[in-house]
Amino acid sequence: MILQDLITLDGKLELYACDGQFLGLLSSDRNDANSIINLKTYGNSQNINSIHYKHGIYGGQYGRCSPYNYRCLYPPSIVFQRQCIGMVSKNKYIVGHDLDIIDPDLLLSTYVNLSEREARHQGSRFILTITSKLATA
Repeated sequence: MILQDLITLDGKLELYACDGQFLGLLSSDRNDANSIINLKTYGNSQNINSIHYKHGIYGGQYGRCSPYNYRCLYPPSIVFQRQCIGMVSKNKYIVGHDLDIIDPDLLLSTYVNLSEREARHQGSRFILTITSKLATA
């Protein structure tokens, strides 16, 4: 799995912990309640089911299922159509898996950047619409 795959499959990939707990949708849509960048739910640093929650088992450097735990042997899985296609972890030395490992910071920044790019694009469309309406008035 490469960065382009994350972009192409924006909103179609899910993140699951080693114990099966749903950890969010890999989506750049900040308004989607399931998005890992939605600050009210899975993007919230106070949500115990978020990789952003530093004191739980799914987040922080000591969480047993955390992608930020450098010693975690069973990090969160990226799932597409019920198939595990990758893992999210700072531990680049996980053995016994034939899956790509993606750094959690890279993963999150990809969707934040996509979201910001879409917001800028929508803002540009809004300005063009207003400008064209003023020109025809």
